Amino acid sequence: MFYRELLEELEVLKKQSNYRELKVIKENYTFDFSSNDYLNLNLDKKFKKNFTDDLDYNKISFGSCGSRLLGGNHEEIRGFEQEIDEIFLKKSLVFGSGYDANTTVIETFYSKGDIIFTDRYNHASIYDGLINSGVKIVRYKHLDYIDLEKKLKKYRSSHKRSLIITESIYSMDGDIVDLDEVVSLKHRYDSQLYLDEAHSYGVLSYGLAYTKSLVGEIDFIMLGLGKGGSSNGGILILDEIARSYILNKGRKFIYTTAPSPIQTSWNRYVFKNIPSLEHKRKKLNLLKELFYRKLKEKNIETLSTEQIISIIIGDNKKCVEISSALRASGYLVYPIKEPTVPKGTARIRLTLTADMEIDKVERFIEKLSHELHKKT
Repeated sequence: MFYRELLEELEVLKKQSNYRELKVIKENYTFDFSSNDYLNLNLDKKFKKNFTDDLDYNKISFGSCGSRLLGGNHEEIRGFEQEIDEIFLKKSLVFGSGYDANTTVIETFYSKGDIIFTDRYNHASIYDGLINSGVKIVRYKHLDYIDLEKKLKKYRSSHKRSLIITESIYSMDGDIVDLDEVVSLKHRYDSQLYLDEAHSYGVLSYGLAYTKSLVGEIDFIMLGLGKGGSSNGGILILDEIARSYILNKGRKFIYTTAPSPIQTSWNRYVFKNIPSLEHKRKKLNLLKELFYRKLKEKNIETLSTEQIISIIIGDNKKCVEISSALRASGYLVYPIKEPTVPKGTARIRLTLTADMEIDKVERFIEKLSHELHKKT
């Protein structure tokens, strides 16, 4: 009965063109439009060689062998945090994943009697933290600050602690927060502010808050290392008291094996070199300008503005068919469907990376236009 019920649910997903499975990428693609490695560091042979040439394999460990409160708090990770502290002029805490960093803050500092205002399109890790914390959850319309203020006015005064959560660049819509406005609302309504910088780290130097000199105005900043950082893990930027509190109360920090020294060494190397990667950011911006201009010329609509470009198709089946046709033509493109995005907004999600060749990008847009406008 147990497995039969599961099988029936999976069959429904297949009929809805919403079934997922793991596939190994074996083909050689002209472009990988699914990668979040926005600065293309994973394929930068010179950048990687400079890192490996400086590694002392006799000294560095490959496994952390414990949680950070036991044997896993190795010198490499502490050295990394000290370098982060110097850049941000606040304290930092390195996690094995951005997912854990997000949920830890919410679950550790907020509980029943508190209220959290969250953008409707915030990441699943944020919503997991919200559900686990027991707080009053108030969702506001995506990047709608009038709606956010309306809800702050209505609910804030009747709760003890208040937190506003937003991302900087949104991973499914490819748009960006008005951080000055959210900071202003935070102060007006006596709230804390959490900023998830997973898709802006590297792309916007050390992130949007750093670029806009607003680090001191934000209580919690999470730098995700798995996108522009070409790695995995997460960094929390926070107050010293809040850091100490997590060390004592943050369950996912306390009971999780620490990131490995060799992985931390790579993260540290990327972080140190963020300022020297300006040439990659400039090229990415040029590609972005070109891409949006060509989309407009081809009458392809998008609400995106950043290096993530979302083309909403709506219908699951059609979205799958278009992405399959693009892959068959040598472009690694995937359909994004619910529950990742709201029902009825299935889309082609494209990501730009710094070393893409302009002429090949133009040819892709021609192919994309053909598939989108093809009569069914």
